[in-house]
Amino acid sequence: MGDQIFLLFAVVAGASIVPLIAGRLRIPSAVLEILYGILLFNLLINHYPPWLSLLKELGLLYLMFIAGMELDARTMIRDKRLCWYLLIPMLSFIITPFITYQIGLSAFTGIVLAVTSAGIIIPALKESGILRTETGRDIVGIALMGELISILILTGMDIHHQYGITIMAAVKTFELLAFLGLAGIFLRVLYLIAWWFPEKVERVMENEDPIEEGIRAVFLIALIGSIEAYSVGVEPILGSFLAGIIFNYVFKSKERFEEKINAVGFGFLTPFFFIGVGAEFDIQGLYSLKTVSIALLLSLLVFVSNLLPVIFSRLMKIKGLESVSISLILSAPLTMLLVATTVGVKLGLIDEGLKNALILASIITAILYPFIFRISVKRLTSSSEPAPQS
Repeated sequence: MGDQIFLLFAVVAGASIVPLIAGRLRIPSAVLEILYGILLFNLLINHYPPWLSLLKELGLLYLMFIAGMELDARTMIRDKRLCWYLLIPMLSFIITPFITYQIGLSAFTGIVLAVTSAGIIIPALKESGILRTETGRDIVGIALMGELISILILTGMDIHHQYGITIMAAVKTFELLAFLGLAGIFLRVLYLIAWWFPEKVERVMENEDPIEEGIRAVFLIALIGSIEAYSVGVEPILGSFLAGIIFNYVFKSKERFEEKINAVGFGFLTPFFFIGVGAEFDIQGLYSLKTVSIALLLSLLVFVSNLLPVIFSRLMKIKGLESVSISLILSAPLTMLLVATTVGVKLGLIDEGLKNALILASIITAILYPFIFRISVKRLTSSSEPAPQS
């Protein structure tokens, strides 16, 4: 019992200290949490405690719930550039697997590299001061729609891997569509309840709630979504993600409450996921020239998969430097890259060596591309400033 308490203390202590260091180094705390997990469970501790697996899964489910909350369905549907936000990630999922297959990697590896995540993107945009600009809107739009498409494609791959092209696959696909339909109906019912009884619904979002009734309800909603998805034979993360979308659609005035949700997630649960990912990393891979070279190749391919904004810059009516900046920040899909890798391992499509290379690539891309993005944004903002009057 004492050993387990010490292990829990080591994990929680690292999760508490890492953000302070990450803030000084100006890199995502998730990156350092992965590195901390690698060092802790490879150099100091030689075994992986079972409870960390459970906390890792809970952290992942809650992380996907928060990711779903970031997607504002109303705003996206009304956006005139929605077609671009859908087209770019969809084309990436077609082109990237073709490229990876041509160079000797599996098509599924290309799918993993084509995923998009807003986890690092939105904080980077806030830091750069362009979140509310047209460029920032385009980046967020592509990232959020890409995140949704990524989840749906991974779910489709899950069904195909289990059942192939069979009647059972069609049945499972129908069940998935039925699940999405039920989720839509549930969304509408919640919306009507919120409209008829606004004071009761908003009560769970009160800022001063000593027993945090609302936070408990949110965690329950995330788990219900996961269970519903699992019951129809798909990845639980899809249900958690959709539950986040539903919650965001129903509850409009939730700014203060959203801070609490993020505090519970990023302050407690999600660090267990990132530290758990690091704990599963085989540090011997860092001494392997093959693993490092593959990770560097994968990092380059992530950027290649996000070059479509540059290719379509004229059609999208954006400047060259803006399109490069969009491609750079989209090339830091840390969260979804790890999620896709986790799904690939579960499906048996990713072996131990490739898993280590993908984890290493996720770290490289999360550090390198946001760094270059910040440089490009400084040039972008400086070039857009009016020249001084003589």
